Amino acid sequence: MFRETIENEYIVIQEGTSEGTQMKYRKGDYWYKKDCRGKEGLVEYLVSEMLKYSTLDLAEYVVYEYGYINEARGCRSKNFLEAGEELITFYRLYYNEFGKDLSQILALMETMEERIEYVIKFVWQSCGLDITEYLKKVFTLDMLILNEDRHLNNLAVVLRGNRFVSAPIFDNGMSLLTANQSVNWHFPAEENVKRVVARPFCGSHEKMFHYFGQGFCVDFAAVQRWIEEEEDTNEKKVLKYQLQRYSFLATESI
Repeated sequence: MFRETIENEYIVIQEGTSEGTQMKYRKGDYWYKKDCRGKEGLVEYLVSEMLKYSTLDLAEYVVYEYGYINEARGCRSKNFLEAGEELITFYRLYYNEFGKDLSQILALMETMEERIEYVIKFVWQSCGLDITEYLKKVFTLDMLILNEDRHLNNLAVVLRGNRFVSAPIFDNGMSLLTANQSVNWHFPAEENVKRVVARPFCGSHEKMFHYFGQGFCVDFAAVQRWIEEEEDTNEKKVLKYQLQRYSFLATESI
């Protein structure tokens, strides 16, 4: 666990959203995020630690550390961009080309399938990149961790020289029910998980998962050994429940 004092000169983003205001800093080779409404930093840490026991390559997701920023809880991650590379979110990619909000365009479409196919086609035409496998991995993870914040600024490509590649999976903090204000922790997990609404193509994680199929496997035995060593929190309990719920994602060893 880290503990860092960061002056205001390192503030890069102060975002105001429906989820609250989140302070982000860039200092040295690290990005820092303060918790906003729940234990987002803890969730980022738990999720990236779990993925170390998956079939995803380390370069396919961002690794987060949990700690304190100016004595407030949060997380940090190393900058994953090399010199000259640029991260471009789906939102910005579409806005740069058409001057419109992609989420508003998708909202006009009647079905999940139509929305997904539209975005895949757009990115292919804009970047020459097929993002199907990338989205398959993203929505496998989102179903497992109950991500409620996979908006179009949390999906991205990286411009690397003269070609585009898929970005590593990032910003998973609004997961494991940590910031869901409708949750009652006195209720069993199977009741609370029903309160989750997915994004961005429809409100169901499972529908998006089934559209794409399974994106990776998890060594559940190794994850169970690791997670028992972590501090007991509501977020840990939810992750354990989800691992049991989606045990078909398991593989014997990795």
